[in-house]
Parts: sequence; structure tokens; C-alpha cells
Amino acid sequence: MKTMESRRPGALPPEYSSFVGRRTQLAAARTALGETRLLTLLGPGGVGKTRFAIRLAQSVRKLYPDGLWFIDLSGVSASGSVADEVNRIVGAQGASGDAAESIVEFFGEGRGLLVLDNCEQVAEKCAELVAGILHGCPGLSVVATSRARLHIAPERIFQVEPLEPADPRRNAPSPAVSLFLDRCAALLPEPSAAELEAIAEICVRLDGLPLAIELAAARVRVISPVQILERLAEPLALLSSGARDAPDRQQTMRAAITWSYELCDESERKVLRRMSVFPGSWDLAAAEWMCGSDGGDAALDIVQSLLDKSIISRRPSGEVVYFGMLDTVRRFGIEQSTPDELQEARSRMRDWYLARLDRLEADWYGPNQAYWLASTRTELPNIRAALEFCFSTRDAQGAARLLITGWRVVWQAHGRTDELYRWGLRVLDLGIPRTAEGAQIMAMLGAFAFGRGEVETGLERVAAADELAAHVDDDLSRAIVAHVRALIEHGPGSMQLFREALRLEGGSDLNPARSNLEETIAIAEYGLGDREAAARHRDALIARSVRAGESFETAFMLTNSGLIATANGDFDSAVLMLRQALSLNQNLEDPFAIAMSEESLASVAAGAQDFVRAATLLGITDGIGGAGGVMASYVPNARGFRARIIESTKSALGDRAYAAAYARGAALTTAEGIAYALGAQLPAGAGTRTPSGAPTALSARERQVAALVGQGLTDRQIAERLVISPRTAEGHVASSLTKLGFSSRTQLAAWSARSDASPA
Repeated sequence: MKTMESRRPGALPPEYSSFVGRRTQLAAARTALGETRLLTLLGPGGVGKTRFAIRLAQSVRKLYPDGLWFIDLSGVSASGSVADEVNRIVGAQGASGDAAESIVEFFGEGRGLLVLDNCEQVAEKCAELVAGILHGCPGLSVVATSRARLHIAPERIFQVEPLEPADPRRNAPSPAVSLFLDRCAALLPEPSAAELEAIAEICVRLDGLPLAIELAAARVRVISPVQILERLAEPLALLSSGARDAPDRQQTMRAAITWSYELCDESERKVLRRMSVFPGSWDLAAAEWMCGSDGGDAALDIVQSLLDKSIISRRPSGEVVYFGMLDTVRRFGIEQSTPDELQEARSRMRDWYLARLDRLEADWYGPNQAYWLASTRTELPNIRAALEFCFSTRDAQGAARLLITGWRVVWQAHGRTDELYRWGLRVLDLGIPRTAEGAQIMAMLGAFAFGRGEVETGLERVAAADELAAHVDDDLSRAIVAHVRALIEHGPGSMQLFREALRLEGGSDLNPARSNLEETIAIAEYGLGDREAAARHRDALIARSVRAGESFETAFMLTNSGLIATANGDFDSAVLMLRQALSLNQNLEDPFAIAMSEESLASVAAGAQDFVRAATLLGITDGIGGAGGVMASYVPNARGFRARIIESTKSALGDRAYAAAYARGAALTTAEGIAYALGAQLPAGAGTRTPSGAPTALSARERQVAALVGQGLTDRQIAERLVISPRTAEGHVASSLTKLGFSSRTQLAAWSARSDASPA
């Protein structure tokens, strides 16, 4: 064993450029290294693992008095010896002649840090050597950088993430933008606003990947940031010409990705190529579908291996595990595919979403609506890609099916009706298929045209839809045509058409995901002045929804009824219905639906001349609906809805008072905004402190329930008011008592009164 005096201390490579960002990641890595003796820095090619490892080692140098050693293993081939390379770098000369034993003898009892860089191509040999070193050298710790895990017991994984491409603080450049600016500072010392905007978009398009950003910044010598952005349609061609003294794999993005691709076996490469047609996130079920008879049963193991090799990444999204690729990796996968492979993969993806949206329709009216809303929001880029494939192959029937089966959930529920209309017009350009879906999409196009003031065009399309529904002899299509005719007529005769549509469906809602007739009838009854019939119908539908565990359709009906009540000056009824709608949308955890309820409540407040509240509610909804407003994105004929609220509110308050109230709403957290919309008078400093005496702040729903307890309502009465089950209401009361440290409903009621909470 070498003595302390005879052991040659190691050295870290010098840093020739600045280390940008990652302070939080670096602090977390230091903590992790303090809790393990083997920390593997895992990440895709180009994410900056080597630089991160060097900076990490520098930051903990004082903890390792016997030295730090850096060994680059990128030059060791799969058949080479890792132990021999480590021996060569550290200068170990053992008497035994065995390289691994010599290394253990060299480090002995010393307290040092060994950095093994680029372990992926020799991961198995690294794992064997590191296991022996950790066992024989109790004072030595190891930091490994790799695109693949070492898979030994002591290993702790630290995921090195790309730089944040967009900074939520807005006032300062994001870490990714800072890196770009740093690397081209001599050429672009004072970028213009347009250049900064282009650079920010470049960083987003490159997923914040440091190597890709540095390669893009190098192009500033020849072309402007705006021109770089334009050329990112082919990023692998653009992102080349790195520094000559950099390793080959770091001189182009294609080389960096090829290095990882060659670590994969053929089955893994095949799955990578197939999944590269998904521009958005996908789950294991999608991968199994895409593998099909070629290896669907092995998809779990292949996805696990691709994840372990940093080819794909895990993307958190609630209860379902999603995966995805960096855009440069995805484009590499497409580049590696033959034309026949791409055609087959895109056909499979189209068929996956045809089947998936069929399942959505069948499962929509029930307790899984929150899942479907979240999944369609996550998978929208893939649905768009499936549609584009249909258009590229002139598959009007496939495009029509994707649009119609996703009509309510993919498009309307997320406020994308304008996009739905644009897709529908492209189907019209191809030629409407003579199918049931063709008849329904033509009826939809007619309704949208009419809502945009194109009356003649709308009527022509509805007539064509009627003819096509008769041709295919489909009652659901006939029902949708009658439904659209009733909406267009919008008068006393419309009720007869609604009832005829319901009769065609068999006297019940067979497909609420396309056309929920019964809720439309209840809304129409209210709008036509038959409030008693509307209330009976609405109560029956709400009871049915509660039994089914449904939320979205009931919230839609209550929102529309609340807006009609607002127009009629019945503000008390409007507030009750719209708060019930918000309560249901809160269950769905859908930001757009929540904002739609809040914007509708702003309309009520303005109508009731509570202009401060109206302005505050508008501030709460900001950022979701944009300048045009949320409601206008949901219902085409609601254009100008938000503008009218703003106009009346500003006129009453004046610009300064409006801005102050609006700013107060915009500063609230999501939970505080919901609580305010549901009637709570928030204490001063909302969002910065919890209620006095509460170890944990109550959620918006719990504050709402507490307010109703304060009014003396029972759990059953609270459930009826909020359109939830009595058991759920009971659970909220129990949770509130626990959080506040109370033992009785009386204490909760007293706390609610002190908090100035008012009931929904």
C-alpha cells in the first residue's frame, strides 16, 4: 500500500469557459455526494455532465484531503481495460501485476475522490472496477458520468437536467439564454429585443441542451439569431462545427447522439426509430402498440433500457408515467428511419389515436374525466401529428374520425374551437368522406360558420350534412344535424328540434362526448324562460352526474345556465350556478375550465356593478385565456365577452383603480384565486402566510367547506350545495379539523367567521 507521501495527487482538467447556471442542481449534487460513495451523474449526450462533474469536484475539494483524480474513459473501447486506463492516469504500480489490485493498493486508506468520465460504453467493466475499489478503499468516493447506469448496489443516480430554457421570473434571461449570450458575447455584445426573442425561442426549441446551444451560438459568426431560428427545422445539419479541440462526439449534435445510439442493440434502436414519430410525450401502452407483433411483450424492458441509457427521459404527469425524447434525438431517430419504416410508424401512431379517442368517448361520462382531460392536454402534439399524417396521405376519413371523436374533449374542453374549425376546413378541402363522421364534421363546420356570421355558408353546410346523414342512414348523425339546426334557429322552434334529436338518439344521451343533448335542452329551457322546467331538468341531470362521478358536462351546463341568468339580471342564481360549476372544474384540476368559471363570475360581478370584484377576477384568469378571453376560446359566438367586461369595469372604476384590482387578482395563487371566486374574502397578504394557528393552510375547497360549516350546514347539505358526495364533504371537514388542530365543528365555524370566509 502506498504511503500518503508517495501517492501522486490527481488533478482536474482546467475550465476554459464560464460555468453558467445550475447553482441549485450543483447544491443538490453536493448533498447527494455527502450521502453516498458512488454518485453517477446521468444524462443524455450534450447535457454537460463532464463540466458539471468537474465543477462538483472543485466545490468539494476540501473534503478530500488526499486528492482528486479525473479519468476520461471515452478512449477506452468496449474490448479495452478500464483498470489499465485508471492505472495509467493515476500512476499506480502494484507488486501483484493485477491492475485492479494495484488501484486498491494505490489508494489504500486515503480519503480521496475519483471522477470517472464517460463510462457508458464500458459500463459493465466500470461497475466491476468501482465495486472492488469501494470495497477495498473505505476512504475513497467515486463520481461517475455516464449516459447509462452502472447498476451496482452502492450507486446513487443524480439526473443532470438541461438548462431551464424559459425563466418564470421574466425579468432576467433564463440560464439557457445566458449560456447562448455568453458564448457569442464578442459577436453580439448588445442584442436587440428581436434578437433576444429569437434566442429565447432557439433555447426552447433546443430543449435547453447546453451542447446544442453552444453549437447554435457559434453560428452567430455567420448568421443572425433570427436566421438560426429559421434553420432549426433541420437542427442536426445546423448544429455542427464545434471546437476542434473538443472530442469528436462533441463537435456535432449528430455525433453526440450517434455515440448514444451505438450503445443500443437493434431492438432498442428499432423502438427509438418508431417512437421518434411522436413529437410529444407517450406512455408505455403507446410503446407496446407501436411495437405490436414485433415485440410488444418486450416493450417494458426496452423502454427501461432506453431510459437507463438516457436516450429517452421520464416526464412527470400525475398518475401516468410518460416518456419523451429531446427534439434533436427525436429528429435523429427520424433521420435513421427508412421511408418505409416512417410510413409504417406514422400509420401505427394514427391508428393508436383512433383507438385511444374511441376509448375516450366510451369512458367520458364517468369518474375518469380528469384523467382524459390531462392526457389529451399532454398528448395533443401527437394527435396533431396524427392529423398531419392523415392530410399528407389524403386520408380524409381518418382525419374526420380523429376530429369528431376528439371534438368535445380534445378541442372544446381545452378552448381550442378555432383550431378544430381550421382542421375541419382542411378535411373539407380534401373532400368530406361519405361516412357518419363526415356528416358530423360537416354539421360542425356549418355551426361554426354560422357562429362567425357566415349565415349562407353555414346553412349550406348543414343542408349538406343532412343529406349525408340520410345517405349513410345514421341516427346519431341525424341527431347532431338536428341539434345544430336548433342552435342556429335559437328560438321557440328550437325546442322541438332538440327533442327530435334526442328521439333519434333513442331518448337518452348515447354519446355526450359528441353532443350532450339533455344538458342543451335544460339550458335552452332556461333561456326560453321556462325556469321551472329547466330547474327540474338540471337537478335530475346533476343527480345523475353525481351517481356517475361525472363533473365536466354538469359544469358546462351550469356555466351556460349561469351566463343566461346573468343576461337576465338574475345575479343570485347566476352566482350559485357558476360557483357550483367552478367547484366541479376544481375537481377536474383543469386550468382552462377553472379560468372559464372565474371569467364567467367576473361577468356576473360586472353585471351586478361589483366592479372591484370583476377586475380582481379578470386578473385571476389572466395568462390562460389571453387577451381574447377564455370564454371566446371555448364558444365561438362569445367573441368580445371579456372585452365587454373590461370596458364596463374600467368605465366605472377608472384606469388606476381597475389596474390595482386586476393586479391583486393576478398576484393570487391558484388556490387563493379559486377561494376568492367561491366567495372567500381573502385576508391581507394572501399567498404569503397561512391562517393564524394553522400548521398547514387549508385548500380552497376546505376553506369553502369551512365557510358552509360556519353557516350551520350539515355534511349532506354541503354536498348538495357543492355537487359532491356526502362522504367527500365529510372528508373535507375532517381534514380541516386535523390541519387546524380543532376537535369540533363549532371551533371550525368560529375560525371560519374570524377568517371572513363566506359560503359558496
